[in-house]
Amino acid sequence: MKNIVVPLLGAVSIISTGTLAWLLATPPSVDPRAVKLETELQEARQTIAKLKADLARKPTETSPTATGTASTTPAQDPASTAANLPAPPNSGNLRQMLRTPEMRQVLENQQAAQIDLAYGKLFEILRLSPEDKENFRKLLTARQKMQTDLSMQLMEPGLTDQKRQEILAEAKHQSSVYEASIKEFLNEENDWKTFQEWDFTKPDRTVYDTLGRNLFAASSEPLSGSQEQELLKLMAEVRTSPSSIGGLNDQTGGDPSKITDQVIQQQIEQLETNHRIIAERAEGFLTPGQRETLKSYLAQLKTVSKSSMEMFRGINK
Repeated sequence: MKNIVVPLLGAVSIISTGTLAWLLATPPSVDPRAVKLETELQEARQTIAKLKADLARKPTETSPTATGTASTTPAQDPASTAANLPAPPNSGNLRQMLRTPEMRQVLENQQAAQIDLAYGKLFEILRLSPEDKENFRKLLTARQKMQTDLSMQLMEPGLTDQKRQEILAEAKHQSSVYEASIKEFLNEENDWKTFQEWDFTKPDRTVYDTLGRNLFAASSEPLSGSQEQELLKLMAEVRTSPSSIGGLNDQTGGDPSKITDQVIQQQIEQLETNHRIIAERAEGFLTPGQRETLKSYLAQLKTVSKSSMEMFRGINK
């Protein structure tokens, strides 16, 4: 029986600053295992569309111009296009939308659904009892929620460098708190190592479940279970390579105002380098046909990554 641990402190290490944008921009998945997440995403899109429409009307209702002329409609954000949603009137309103109770509830619902999608197989591997599974799910959901809370704090305009560093330091501290809680909950060294390996590939697994899995499943040569795990491990190793410039947080400290065209270009160039390395190393365990599918997947990943970065940058403009 696993030990039930109630974490006393909040957030874990801060998630990638693009994650919030990813939640809004993620295309729907048709994987049967993702039915619950698909429902949550659909509800989220409906709520987001309503919130955006409400916010779009506010400037006209509260601050009409003297001439009564209509305001110019802004260009559609690429990430919003990916989510099939109307673009927000401006990024200030987007920040306002993200702070609303409705939007926070949407994010929390999505996070809970994503835990099942991201860790469902792990629950089976660990052979958790129904009670342990529910307790572990709650622990992971709480961790995810607090990660998002810290990300949203970093999105607040006007943060001083000192305050930003305090948030990042708190995130690092809370990371160790949750790490200890999860290790104590699992209560077995082998289970802890299994979790660490699974958590290490979670960012890559989440994107793969959304974009890549269906591509390979629909191809003439789907990946075997071992090939899938090897690919995810490879992608995680390349992503965290010491030679990498890191993600947006590493370059900007979580400050959206520092996401310049140059930073985005550097991120895309790093992504292209990573994808080239992945494609080369994957030759050792993928067939020629599977490598073609991998090429298509990586191309989609590049497009969505760029859109997410641009969307996140727009929040602070």
